[in-house]
Amino acid sequence: MKWDEVSRRAFLKTAAAAGLSAALGEFGGNLAQAAELAGEIPVRTLGRTGLRVAMIGLGGYHAGLPDKEEDTCAIIHRALDLGINFFDNAYCYQEGRAEERMGRALEGRRQKICLMSKVDQRDARGAHEQLEKTLRRLRTDYLDIWQFHAVSRLQELDIIFGPGGAMETAAQAKKEGKIRCLGLTGHADPAVHLEALKRYAFDTIQIPVNVVDPHYKNFRQTVLEEAVKRNLGIIAMKSLGFGNILRLGIAQAAEALSWTWSQPISVLVSGCDRREVLDHNVYLAKTFQPMPESKQAALLERTKLRAAADAEYCKICTS
Repeated sequence: MKWDEVSRRAFLKTAAAAGLSAALGEFGGNLAQAAELAGEIPVRTLGRTGLRVAMIGLGGYHAGLPDKEEDTCAIIHRALDLGINFFDNAYCYQEGRAEERMGRALEGRRQKICLMSKVDQRDARGAHEQLEKTLRRLRTDYLDIWQFHAVSRLQELDIIFGPGGAMETAAQAKKEGKIRCLGLTGHADPAVHLEALKRYAFDTIQIPVNVVDPHYKNFRQTVLEEAVKRNLGIIAMKSLGFGNILRLGIAQAAEALSWTWSQPISVLVSGCDRREVLDHNVYLAKTFQPMPESKQAALLERTKLRAAADAEYCKICTS
Protein backbone atom coordinates (compact mmCIF):
# COMPACT_ATOMS: atom_id res chain seq x y z
CA MET A 1 0.00 0.00 0.00
CA LYS A 2 1.41 3.37 -0.99
CA TRP A 3 1.28 6.53 1.11
CA ASP A 4 -1.64 8.63 -0.11
CA GLU A 5 -0.25 11.99 -1.28
CA VAL A 6 -3.42 13.93 -0.44
CA SER A 7 -3.45 12.55 3.09
CA ARG A 8 0.25 13.25 3.49
CA ARG A 9 -0.17 16.88 2.47
CA ALA A 10 -3.14 17.32 4.83
CA PHE A 11 -1.15 15.83 7.74
CA LEU A 12 1.77 18.14 7.09
CA LYS A 13 -0.34 21.28 6.95
CA THR A 14 -2.27 20.41 10.11
CA ALA A 15 0.93 19.64 12.02
CA ALA A 16 2.64 22.79 10.82
CA ALA A 17 -0.26 24.94 11.96
CA ALA A 18 -0.23 23.37 15.42
CA GLY A 19 3.50 23.82 15.90
CA LEU A 20 3.60 27.35 14.55
CA SER A 21 0.76 28.67 16.69
CA ALA A 22 2.81 27.92 19.80
CA ALA A 23 6.00 29.29 18.28
CA LEU A 24 4.40 32.55 17.17
CA GLY A 25 3.22 33.15 20.70
CA GLU A 26 6.68 32.52 22.11
CA PHE A 27 8.37 34.97 19.73
CA GLY A 28 5.68 37.63 19.65
CA GLY A 29 4.89 36.74 16.06
CA ASN A 30 8.40 37.52 14.80
CA LEU A 31 9.81 34.12 13.93
CA ALA A 32 11.89 35.57 11.11
CA GLN A 33 13.83 37.82 13.46
CA ALA A 34 14.27 35.01 15.97
CA ALA A 35 15.76 32.76 13.28
CA GLU A 36 18.07 35.49 12.02
CA LEU A 37 19.40 36.63 15.39
CA ALA A 38 19.97 33.24 17.01
CA GLY A 39 23.52 32.83 15.70
CA GLU A 40 24.85 30.16 13.34
CA ILE A 41 23.47 26.71 12.64
CA PRO A 42 25.80 24.13 14.25
CA VAL A 43 27.77 22.12 11.67
CA ARG A 44 28.46 18.39 11.83
CA THR A 45 30.61 16.00 9.80
CA LEU A 46 28.66 13.63 7.55
CA GLY A 47 30.41 10.46 8.65
CA ARG A 48 33.34 9.24 6.62
CA THR A 49 32.34 11.38 3.64
CA GLY A 50 34.10 14.25 5.41
CA LEU A 51 31.42 16.67 4.20
CA ARG A 52 30.60 19.41 6.68
CA VAL A 53 26.87 20.06 6.81
CA ALA A 54 24.47 22.18 8.84
CA MET A 55 22.64 19.98 11.34
CA ILE A 56 19.36 20.86 9.63
CA GLY A 57 18.84 20.26 5.93
CA LEU A 58 15.99 21.25 3.62
CA GLY A 59 13.72 18.41 2.53
CA GLY A 60 13.11 18.14 -1.21
CA TYR A 61 9.62 16.66 -1.17
CA HIS A 62 8.20 20.00 -0.09
CA ALA A 63 9.86 21.86 -2.97
CA GLY A 64 7.01 20.73 -5.19
CA LEU A 65 4.16 21.56 -2.81
CA PRO A 66 3.65 25.35 -3.08
CA ASP A 67 1.23 26.30 -5.85
CA LYS A 68 3.65 28.89 -7.22
CA GLU A 69 7.25 28.13 -8.14
CA GLU A 70 8.37 31.53 -6.86
CA ASP A 71 7.22 30.49 -3.39
CA THR A 72 9.44 27.41 -3.56
CA CYS A 73 12.40 29.51 -4.69
CA ALA A 74 11.80 31.98 -1.87
CA ILE A 75 11.92 29.18 0.72
CA ILE A 76 15.13 27.73 -0.75
CA HIS A 77 16.79 31.14 -0.88
CA ARG A 78 15.69 31.80 2.70
CA ALA A 79 17.23 28.47 3.75
CA LEU A 80 20.52 29.48 2.13
CA ASP A 81 20.45 32.88 3.80
CA LEU A 82 19.87 31.26 7.21
CA GLY A 83 22.87 28.96 6.77
CA ILE A 84 21.41 25.68 5.50
CA ASN A 85 23.84 23.96 3.11
CA PHE A 86 22.28 20.48 2.82
CA PHE A 87 19.53 19.98 0.23
CA ASP A 88 17.54 16.78 -0.21
CA ASN A 89 15.49 15.63 -3.20
CA ALA A 90 14.36 12.55 -5.14
CA TYR A 91 13.58 11.72 -8.74
CA CYS A 92 9.97 10.78 -7.93
CA TYR A 93 8.90 13.84 -5.93
CA GLN A 94 5.88 15.37 -7.67
CA GLU A 95 6.85 13.73 -10.97
CA GLY A 96 10.06 15.74 -11.12
CA ARG A 97 8.66 19.12 -10.17
CA ALA A 98 10.59 19.19 -6.89
CA GLU A 99 13.95 18.61 -8.61
CA GLU A 100 13.20 21.10 -11.37
CA ARG A 101 12.25 23.86 -8.95
CA MET A 102 15.21 23.21 -6.68
CA GLY A 103 17.57 23.21 -9.64
CA ARG A 104 16.39 26.63 -10.74
CA ALA A 105 16.47 28.01 -7.18
CA LEU A 106 20.02 26.77 -6.52
CA GLU A 107 21.50 27.92 -9.82
CA GLY A 108 24.69 29.84 -9.13
CA ARG A 109 24.98 28.44 -5.58
CA ARG A 110 25.95 24.85 -6.42
CA GLN A 111 29.53 24.96 -5.12
CA LYS A 112 28.42 26.16 -1.69
CA ILE A 113 26.05 23.30 -0.87
CA CYS A 114 25.75 19.56 -0.39
CA LEU A 115 23.17 18.33 -2.91
CA MET A 116 21.49 14.94 -2.61
CA SER A 117 18.90 13.10 -4.66
CA LYS A 118 17.55 9.56 -4.85
CA VAL A 119 16.65 6.86 -7.35
CA ASP A 120 13.72 4.46 -7.12
CA GLN A 121 14.54 2.22 -10.06
CA ARG A 122 16.28 -1.01 -9.02
CA ASP A 123 17.74 -2.05 -12.40
CA ALA A 124 20.81 -0.53 -14.05
CA ARG A 125 19.06 0.86 -17.11
CA GLY A 126 16.23 2.49 -15.18
CA ALA A 127 18.64 3.89 -12.60
CA HIS A 128 20.86 5.36 -15.34
CA GLU A 129 17.91 7.08 -17.00
CA GLN A 130 16.80 8.57 -13.69
CA LEU A 131 20.27 9.77 -12.78
CA GLU A 132 20.74 11.58 -16.08
CA LYS A 133 17.35 13.25 -15.80
CA THR A 134 17.98 14.17 -12.14
CA LEU A 135 21.24 15.90 -13.10
CA ARG A 136 19.46 17.87 -15.83
CA ARG A 137 16.60 18.86 -13.54
CA LEU A 138 18.94 19.97 -10.77
CA ARG A 139 21.16 21.81 -13.28
CA THR A 140 24.36 20.16 -12.13
CA ASP A 141 26.91 17.71 -13.48
CA TYR A 142 27.33 15.82 -10.21
CA LEU A 143 25.56 14.95 -6.95
CA ASP A 144 27.31 14.95 -3.61
CA ILE A 145 25.06 12.06 -2.55
CA TRP A 146 22.86 9.68 -4.55
CA GLN A 147 20.75 7.19 -2.63
CA PHE A 148 18.66 4.13 -3.40
CA HIS A 149 15.25 5.45 -2.39
CA ALA A 150 12.72 3.84 -0.03
CA VAL A 151 14.12 0.31 -0.08
CA SER A 152 11.55 -1.75 1.82
CA ARG A 153 12.07 -5.43 0.93
CA LEU A 154 14.96 -7.83 0.81
CA GLN A 155 13.95 -8.74 -2.73
CA GLU A 156 14.76 -5.18 -3.80
CA LEU A 157 18.31 -5.63 -2.54
CA ASP A 158 18.62 -8.79 -4.62
CA ILE A 159 17.75 -6.80 -7.74
CA ILE A 160 19.95 -3.80 -6.89
CA PHE A 161 23.02 -5.98 -6.24
CA GLY A 162 22.26 -8.64 -8.87
CA PRO A 163 23.30 -8.78 -12.54
CA GLY A 164 22.01 -5.72 -14.34
CA GLY A 165 21.11 -4.09 -11.04
CA ALA A 166 21.19 -0.42 -10.07
CA MET A 167 24.50 -0.90 -8.25
CA GLU A 168 26.18 -1.23 -11.64
CA THR A 169 24.95 2.24 -12.56
CA ALA A 170 26.02 3.65 -9.20
CA ALA A 171 29.53 2.19 -9.50
CA GLN A 172 29.96 3.60 -13.00
CA ALA A 173 28.59 6.98 -11.97
CA LYS A 174 31.12 7.16 -9.16
CA LYS A 175 33.95 6.41 -11.59
CA GLU A 176 32.69 9.15 -13.91
CA GLY A 177 32.37 11.68 -11.09
CA LYS A 178 28.61 12.04 -11.47
CA ILE A 179 28.11 11.05 -7.83
CA ARG A 180 30.54 11.48 -4.95
CA CYS A 181 28.82 9.34 -2.31
CA LEU A 182 26.31 6.50 -2.40
CA GLY A 183 23.63 5.83 0.18
CA LEU A 184 20.41 4.04 1.02
CA THR A 185 17.08 5.23 2.37
CA GLY A 186 14.00 3.53 3.74
CA HIS A 187 11.44 3.80 6.49
CA ALA A 188 9.61 0.47 6.54
CA ASP A 189 11.87 -2.27 7.93
CA PRO A 190 15.22 -1.95 9.73
CA ALA A 191 16.11 -5.55 8.84
CA VAL A 192 16.40 -4.51 5.19
CA HIS A 193 18.88 -1.78 6.05
CA LEU A 194 20.98 -4.08 8.20
CA GLU A 195 21.20 -6.58 5.36
CA ALA A 196 22.12 -3.82 2.90
CA LEU A 197 25.00 -2.72 5.12
CA LYS A 198 26.36 -6.28 5.02
CA ARG A 199 26.35 -6.27 1.24
CA TYR A 200 28.00 -2.92 0.51
CA ALA A 201 30.07 -0.20 2.20
CA PHE A 202 27.62 2.66 1.76
CA ASP A 203 28.70 6.22 2.52
CA THR A 204 25.38 7.43 3.92
CA ILE A 205 22.10 6.13 5.22
CA GLN A 206 18.76 7.90 5.68
CA ILE A 207 16.34 6.54 8.27
CA PRO A 208 13.45 7.55 10.55
CA VAL A 209 14.72 9.01 13.84
CA ASN A 210 11.89 10.20 16.05
CA VAL A 211 10.43 9.87 19.55
CA VAL A 212 8.07 7.05 18.54
CA ASP A 213 10.47 4.93 16.45
CA PRO A 214 12.11 3.06 19.38
CA HIS A 215 8.79 1.41 20.24
CA TYR A 216 8.09 -0.31 16.90
CA LYS A 217 10.40 -1.58 14.14
CA ASN A 218 13.18 0.20 15.95
CA PHE A 219 15.71 1.94 13.69
CA ARG A 220 17.34 3.85 16.54
CA GLN A 221 18.84 0.89 18.42
CA THR A 222 19.53 -1.20 15.33
CA VAL A 223 20.37 0.54 12.05
CA LEU A 224 21.55 3.78 13.60
CA GLU A 225 23.92 1.98 15.98
CA GLU A 226 25.35 -0.09 13.14
CA ALA A 227 25.77 3.02 11.00
CA VAL A 228 27.68 4.71 13.83
CA LYS A 229 30.05 1.72 14.03
CA ARG A 230 30.69 2.00 10.30
CA ASN A 231 31.11 5.80 10.44
CA LEU A 232 28.37 6.39 7.89
CA GLY A 233 26.86 9.80 7.30
CA ILE A 234 23.53 9.47 9.13
CA ILE A 235 20.63 11.45 7.70
CA ALA A 236 17.57 11.59 9.94
CA MET A 237 14.09 11.83 8.44
CA LYS A 238 10.49 11.53 9.65
CA SER A 239 11.45 13.38 12.84
CA LEU A 240 7.79 14.40 13.22
CA GLY A 241 6.35 11.20 11.72
CA PHE A 242 4.80 12.81 8.62
CA GLY A 243 3.45 15.44 11.00
CA ASN A 244 1.50 12.89 13.05
CA ILE A 245 3.60 13.44 16.17
CA LEU A 246 2.34 17.03 16.26
CA ARG A 247 -1.14 16.38 14.91
CA LEU A 248 -1.86 13.73 17.52
CA GLY A 249 -0.39 15.74 20.37
CA ILE A 250 2.31 13.13 21.06
CA ALA A 251 5.07 15.71 21.44
CA GLN A 252 5.79 19.32 20.62
CA ALA A 253 8.08 20.23 17.74
CA ALA A 254 10.78 21.66 19.99
CA GLU A 255 11.12 18.53 22.11
CA ALA A 256 10.71 16.12 19.18
CA LEU A 257 13.42 17.79 17.11
CA SER A 258 15.68 18.21 20.13
CA TRP A 259 15.42 14.47 20.82
CA THR A 260 16.36 13.65 17.23
CA TRP A 261 19.34 16.02 17.23
CA SER A 262 20.49 14.48 20.52
CA GLN A 263 20.98 11.13 18.78
CA PRO A 264 24.26 10.42 16.90
CA ILE A 265 23.05 11.78 13.55
CA SER A 266 24.77 14.10 11.10
CA VAL A 267 21.81 16.04 9.70
CA LEU A 268 18.05 16.16 10.15
CA VAL A 269 16.13 16.70 6.91
CA SER A 270 13.27 19.11 7.55
CA GLY A 271 10.37 19.50 5.15
CA CYS A 272 9.25 23.14 4.88
CA ASP A 273 6.60 24.32 2.44
CA ARG A 274 6.23 27.71 4.17
CA ARG A 275 8.76 30.25 5.34
CA GLU A 276 7.30 30.25 8.86
CA VAL A 277 7.98 26.52 9.24
CA LEU A 278 11.53 27.01 8.00
CA ASP A 279 12.20 29.92 10.36
CA HIS A 280 10.83 27.96 13.31
CA ASN A 281 12.91 24.86 12.66
CA VAL A 282 16.09 26.82 11.95
CA TYR A 283 15.61 28.73 15.20
CA LEU A 284 15.33 25.40 17.05
CA ALA A 285 18.53 24.18 15.36
CA LYS A 286 20.46 27.35 16.18
CA THR A 287 19.44 27.24 19.85
CA PHE A 288 19.79 23.47 20.27
CA GLN A 289 21.28 22.05 23.45
CA PRO A 290 21.70 18.26 23.84
CA MET A 291 18.76 16.76 25.68
CA PRO A 292 19.79 15.13 29.00
CA GLU A 293 19.49 11.35 29.14
CA SER A 294 16.88 11.57 31.90
CA LYS A 295 14.70 13.85 29.79
CA GLN A 296 15.09 11.60 26.76
CA ALA A 297 13.99 8.61 28.80
CA ALA A 298 10.97 10.48 30.17
CA LEU A 299 9.94 11.56 26.67
CA LEU A 300 10.17 8.00 25.34
CA GLU A 301 8.12 6.77 28.29
CA ARG A 302 5.41 9.25 27.32
CA THR A 303 5.41 8.18 23.68
CA LYS A 304 5.57 4.40 23.97
CA LEU A 305 1.81 3.88 23.64
CA ARG A 306 1.60 5.84 20.37
CA ALA A 307 3.68 3.64 18.07
CA ALA A 308 3.11 2.08 14.66
CA ALA A 309 -0.05 3.01 12.76
CA ASP A 310 -0.91 5.83 15.14
CA ALA A 311 2.13 7.96 14.36
CA GLU A 312 4.40 6.09 11.93
CA TYR A 313 2.17 5.19 9.04
CA CYS A 314 5.24 4.75 6.87
CA LYS A 315 6.25 1.62 8.79
CA ILE A 316 3.07 -0.22 7.85
CA CYS A 317 3.30 0.84 4.20
CA THR A 318 5.53 -0.34 1.42
CA SER A 319 6.81 1.94 -1.28
